[in-house]
Amino acid sequence: MTDVPGPDRWDLLVRRDDLTAAEVRPAPSTPLRPGQVRLAAERFALTAITATYARLGESELPFFDAFPGPEGHGRVPTWGYARVEESRHPDVAVGTRCFGFLPLSTHVTLTVSPAAGGFADTAPERDYLHPWYRRYLLAGEPDALDDHRVLLRPLYPASFALAEFLGREAAPGTVLITSASSKTALGLAALLAGREDVTTIGVTASRNLEFVRGLGHYDRLVTYDGLPGAEVPGSAVLVDFTGQAERLFRVYERFGAVLEDALLVGYTHPGAQIEPPPGLTDPEPWIFFTPSEEERLVEKEGEESYRARYRLAEERFVRDAPSWLAVDRLGGPEALVGAYRSLMAGEIPAHTGTVVTPR
Repeated sequence: MTDVPGPDRWDLLVRRDDLTAAEVRPAPSTPLRPGQVRLAAERFALTAITATYARLGESELPFFDAFPGPEGHGRVPTWGYARVEESRHPDVAVGTRCFGFLPLSTHVTLTVSPAAGGFADTAPERDYLHPWYRRYLLAGEPDALDDHRVLLRPLYPASFALAEFLGREAAPGTVLITSASSKTALGLAALLAGREDVTTIGVTASRNLEFVRGLGHYDRLVTYDGLPGAEVPGSAVLVDFTGQAERLFRVYERFGAVLEDALLVGYTHPGAQIEPPPGLTDPEPWIFFTPSEEERLVEKEGEESYRARYRLAEERFVRDAPSWLAVDRLGGPEALVGAYRSLMAGEIPAHTGTVVTPR
């Protein structure tokens, strides 16, 4: 049974040995030290990347260590909007609205320093995280696209970085994309859709086929059940968003002879495994880490040029999103527990995004 406290301060906690076991507990409030700020969460996005962080909680990139919980429990990170509720930093004002990496909690305390476009978290316990996760960007007041931004902004960097990588490494040729209905996969397919030298083939579950077909981003679509009869023109690169061994083996069984590369990007499937499945070789799949690829692109092109191109692409994707992405907006701790469990069980429809406000 879920222990739901009052609305002021709480954490959503999950069992480290059972990611489906979630509960809400009251959270303590401690005085700020010099240089710290306390953020009050405004809204969270619950997407495949949230599930990925939970599944990576005990991995070599231990996301449960980012915002530690009590013994045996973890606080799952996600992305969202928050406001500075208290500040003991002279350059970060109370009321400042930002977008960044947050635990599924009403509040989080950060040690910060000013940075381009906002501020950076400098707490030593999160030094192991790539700077990408410790950057909090200033945000304007909510507008009509706020829910779609909070859903897609955490995911689209992977779409954009993948499109850049594939354009450099894989063209011309075929890109085979599993979990084709996932939002990151759709962002990637939309970016590749205008390229005449790339053929995109999306692999999706039967229940999502018509939804994905209606968007028109992929050149061809095939269901997982239809893989045995599917054809790929020439060589191909696999981009896997499922993280699920059985589906990966099925793709390799059908297309292994023509695969030149295999990128592991996400863990959308409830049965996802963090490590690449043993026995998959030639090509051996490898994990595509978006922050590192983005860093390489920035170094090559320059910060200002890259950020400008990225912002234009993201804004186009967000502005189009209301035509295909419905928002399920929920409020309060009980709703968050239910939404988290649905996310981990793979029950959120492909055409829906879940946004939760803590209060």
